[in-house]
Amino acid sequence: MAKDDYFKIVYAILTELYASMKSGEKLVPETICPERFGIHASYWMDILGEMKNEGHVRGVTFVSTKTGRYLVSGWQDSIQITAGGIEYLTENSMMKKMYQLAKEVRDWIPGY
Repeated sequence: MAKDDYFKIVYAILTELYASMKSGEKLVPETICPERFGIHASYWMDILGEMKNEGHVRGVTFVSTKTGRYLVSGWQDSIQITAGGIEYLTENSMMKKMYQLAKEVRDWIPGY
């Protein structure tokens, strides 16, 4: 995955959290770790921070120190998707937007 695929990473994380919630099984942390996406840990924390700020996830806590920012231990057991995150998946996903755009383009093409 390209390092700048912010929306794809957000979508993948939310999808994993939602699947975990629906199945009632614990999240496998490796499914949403920065290594899975081929990105640096600081970028991954930026993404998680934005997801928290936007109300898509809860249970993520950061601690800022003189040497940097860290996730509070145990986040793997406490991170959850919110109703806002589920709405993002169903209503505002890039995949859905791309589908709608393709449908509009198809409507513009005569005889299609």
